[in-house]
Order: sequence, then structure tokens, then C-alpha cells
Amino acid sequence: MPAQLTKRCHWVSQSYLRTFSVAGDRNRIWRFSKTAGDPELKRIDKVAVRHHLYAPMGADGKRDDALERKLSDLENWFGHRIWNLLCHGETDLTWEPLRKMLALIVATTYVRNPAQFEKWKAMHRQFVEQISQYDSLPTHITIGGTRRAVDPSDWPAFRSAGEEDMKAAWNDYVAGAGDIAPRLLDMRFAMIVAKEPVFVTSDNPVTITHPTLKFKGIGDPETMVNFPISPTRMLVLDNRKGEPDGAYYALQAENPAPINLLIWRNAIDHMYSSRHTDEVLRELDADAAKYGVA
Repeated sequence: MPAQLTKRCHWVSQSYLRTFSVAGDRNRIWRFSKTAGDPELKRIDKVAVRHHLYAPMGADGKRDDALERKLSDLENWFGHRIWNLLCHGETDLTWEPLRKMLALIVATTYVRNPAQFEKWKAMHRQFVEQISQYDSLPTHITIGGTRRAVDPSDWPAFRSAGEEDMKAAWNDYVAGAGDIAPRLLDMRFAMIVAKEPVFVTSDNPVTITHPTLKFKGIGDPETMVNFPISPTRMLVLDNRKGEPDGAYYALQAENPAPINLLIWRNAIDHMYSSRHTDEVLRELDADAAKYGVA
């Protein structure tokens, strides 16, 4: 019999989130919303999930969940003993197989997020609006200083693309997340280590920052990528080539608030934590008070 089509698509891996589960219950996690409600102790299979996110409907009326199956294969890494060592111990971050695994996981986690799908749709609308203002379609386009011919024959289909069409195109982009992974591999790998389980994660766990508060590209010298590995490990990728690669650093003053605030601000809506989120928020408030921020 054919495999059952995947309906419920988790954009943050359940296997990953179990690392942040509450003590004594691998299936539950604390969740807190930016917009409404009280902290909730939620089942992990009920968070960061959307129907058919990676199963677009084709012109024949059938859905294709090939990407969901591909993502499930990648998520097997979260059950590997190397991942467990990464979450709780120290391993060589300069070891090439480990770096490749981490680069692919971080890249895929970043692009598979529905926040990226919203950006994808916004870019599509912007492009359609810009091109539609002209009386005729362009025959050439210049990218990176190179002039290329353009075939306008599929413009009507592009212009009229619906939600499922754009989802299918975005899914192709997600499937090719390996294009981003090599750029991450060129960065310096480091790990921030806490003595106690204090770090949180979110429904948008890969945070890319720059001092200008703008996205300057992964290769920019001041770009930094943060990804919570576990409640005691925070992976940091940067371009500080003068600093030691593969270094482990103790959490400064054992104060997780600045890092947790970064993760919280980058969330679409929800913070996930192994600790009660009231405790996390008290730490954020106390840290803000040091700087006179109400």
C-alpha cells in the first residue's frame, strides 16, 4: 500500500525540541506566547506544527510530501549519539563530519521556517508589482554584474501563482538548503556552555544578527549565527577568523538573559523552555533593570 501522506508538518523538529523538554517528561515542553495567554506545559507534538506546510498541492489536486520525508531523514541526526554528546559534553567542533552535520542542520532549520515562506511570498508580490508597471516585459536582467537573457514565456504563470504554487517553489528552495550550508562551513564554530540548563529555544530558533540590526549576508565580517543546541549549549557561528575555531566558552557570569532575549526576540510567537517560562522572564526583567530598562 502507498505510504500515508503527511498532514501535520513540524517546522521545528520534535526530536530537537525533546532536548528542551521538562525534567522527567520527554514529551512536554514549556511554551509562552509573545501576544496572548499564560505559560503552557504543552505536548511537543502540538507545537510548531502546520498542516501541509511541506506538502503542496499540485495541478492534479494531489499533495506531494517528498520534502517532509526528506526532512524526517535529516532529523534522524537528533537521535544520534554524536548529537547527544554535543548537547551534554564536549566534542571537537573542528571535526569535518560534525561541522557538515551542524551546517546542514542549521541551514535547513533556518530556511524551513514559515517565517521564510512569508518572506518568499512578499518577495514574489514585490517582484510582480515592479514588473507589472511596465508596458513590456524585460528581455534581459543583470545579476552581480552579469547580463543574462530572460525568457518571459512563463510570466503569466508566475504572475498568477497562488498559495500552493508559491509553497511548491519555496519547498524546492528548502530542499536545496545545502546551498547555504557551505557558507556556514566557512564560519568559525564556537560553543557557549552553561553549568545549569538555562538556555531557551523558540519557533524560529536560528538567529542571524549584525551590529547594524540589518541582514548583511552570512559572509559579512560582523554577522553572527546563533542556534540553541540544548539548555546548556549555544552554538555560535561567526567570521572572527582571528579567534580560535572550535572553542568552548563558559557562559559569562552564568547569566543567560542576554542570549535568551536574543532567541525570544527572534521568535515568531513562542518561546520553548525546559524551565517554567516565568523563571526565564524574571531573569530577562532583572537583566533589563540593570540598564534602567523597564
